[in-house]
Amino acid sequence: MFFIIVEKFFKKLLYIDIVNESEIIMLKVKEVSKLFSDKKALDNVSFSVKTGKIAALLGENGAGKSTLLRVLSGFFEAETGEVFIDDIGISEREKYLNNVGYVQEISALYGEMTAYDFLDFVADLHKIPENEKGEKIKSVIKMLDLQDVLTQKNETLSKGYKKRLELAAVLLFSPKMLLLDEPTEGLDPNQKEALRKIIKQYAENHIIIISTHTLEDVEALAAQVLLLHKGKLLADKTLNEFKKEADNDLLASFRQATKN
Repeated sequence: MFFIIVEKFFKKLLYIDIVNESEIIMLKVKEVSKLFSDKKALDNVSFSVKTGKIAALLGENGAGKSTLLRVLSGFFEAETGEVFIDDIGISEREKYLNNVGYVQEISALYGEMTAYDFLDFVADLHKIPENEKGEKIKSVIKMLDLQDVLTQKNETLSKGYKKRLELAAVLLFSPKMLLLDEPTEGLDPNQKEALRKIIKQYAENHIIIISTHTLEDVEALAAQVLLLHKGKLLADKTLNEFKKEADNDLLASFRQATKN
């Protein structure tokens, strides 16, 4: 059911701001470092990501992936370095954050709200006009197949439904950059396939970074691999280049890079 709904409604969604095909949105991360006490969680990290190419952020536990996403989302402030979405620097906080959507691995929903009330709250938070709000909420509900849980309190939802509700809330305001931490965790195989389709289509005109330990997602989605190890960026390569490090095997390439 979820897959059919996505297939039928995606191209009709009203929240999508169509970007001219020739317009490339670019994320630029320049020499970013983040300290916790005297430990460098991020150490002089630099890379860029552009529209049309989903970047997969890989690394062992503690490598700095979640810290990097939180810096990019504005949740953490880096000690050094710069981050830009096109010409908008992260120092222009309000303007920058209006272009960023972040779905964390750990649910950030208000448990006492119903699913519908949460979407309505997020729409108001982003100042979506009243004459547009209803249709946009309706569209993301259909897209993420949330019809059956709209009146349930968020605290009673399954992990899969929580993940879908959070993504629906982010897509309401069509951010230029989407940060996804373990996006398919808790979803069944059909839901995973449908969500990957959404991510791929959204990436055509937006920046997307996924942080994941699920190498199946990397194979299915990513064109670019960013490998962190102890806060340092060890690799910034295309997926094919990265896999060639160990006989075209993604897992073997990951093991080899982190071991070395």
